[in-house]
Amino acid sequence: MNLIASLDRAIFEPVFLSDGDGPLAEALGAGGVEIVRGRGVGVSFRHPFHAFGAIGRQAIHLKSWKIDLLHANGFFWNTDVILAAWMLRVPVILHVHNPVTVSFQNLVRFAARKVLFCSRFEMGNARHFNRIRHKAEVFYNAIETAAMGGGVSIRKELGLKDGQVAVGTVAQVAHRKGIDILMETAAILLRERRDLVFLIAGPVGTGEAEYARRMYALAEGPELRGHVRFLGPRSDIPDFLASLDLFLLPSRAEPFGIALIEAMAAGDPVVASRVGGIPEILSSPEIGRMVDPLAPQAFAQAVREILALPDRGRAMAEKARLSVAQRFDIASAGQRLKKIYLDLL
Repeated sequence: MNLIASLDRAIFEPVFLSDGDGPLAEALGAGGVEIVRGRGVGVSFRHPFHAFGAIGRQAIHLKSWKIDLLHANGFFWNTDVILAAWMLRVPVILHVHNPVTVSFQNLVRFAARKVLFCSRFEMGNARHFNRIRHKAEVFYNAIETAAMGGGVSIRKELGLKDGQVAVGTVAQVAHRKGIDILMETAAILLRERRDLVFLIAGPVGTGEAEYARRMYALAEGPELRGHVRFLGPRSDIPDFLASLDLFLLPSRAEPFGIALIEAMAAGDPVVASRVGGIPEILSSPEIGRMVDPLAPQAFAQAVREILALPDRGRAMAEKARLSVAQRFDIASAGQRLKKIYLDLL
């Protein structure tokens, strides 16, 4: 959404390939983006007739949709579409948001004219990166910082009482996101003070049902009951962030950390893990605290330090807000993306 929103619509006409209806396609369509129906698939030349047939069909589609440039996610999805664009000499950009291995037999690495990584961390950890080094660069995820900073507090609706301190996160309920670390951190801090409430906004991660069940059970234990709440997926994230006193992101792995920059744009003081792309976001202790090692005691200490500040970290949060606006706003991302597109075209 934000990538497309950053485009200069006087120059570019975005076309989104969707294999069905859903919130993303609906939102893009409402924003004037042309939605074309189709399904990209992976192809293997172990089955050449199937592969060439799939690529040929996608080439016909790309011609009918009048596509001049293809911007696709990763190395492993929609390979028939990517190879069809390559065959038609349509410039291809591959955008990497997850760990990647650039396999020798991976043909899309040849199709790509440009490979964008969501962080220096992901670029540095790409296996066999030398195969694409000459056409790779970092392109950070971007957000509408003004929109994220424009939320209205909904503390009453969230059940927060006067005097309570709200510590929250926006994350899937998943082991990778460190929800268990958050729970243990909460237990440590609640032994010292009972005015804290921990709020988790986000859905259960794919394949994480048993993990989520354990986390929900912990939240109902005598130590945490009423002080840890799972809110499920929400569509009011700016308002949720505006209701927090502190944002906590105890992830075990994080390619970039878009929830973190959203919290910073909302003006929340932040505590996050020193993993993945997060050090590229929290480039100075003046704009947020990073925790290493990823231990509940360390997170508890970082939360203590911020809440003990005379302003509970609001001066730090204001510096963070300005930093995010300068580095990760969609306006500046759009200017850079325009240059990348026009150079390829």
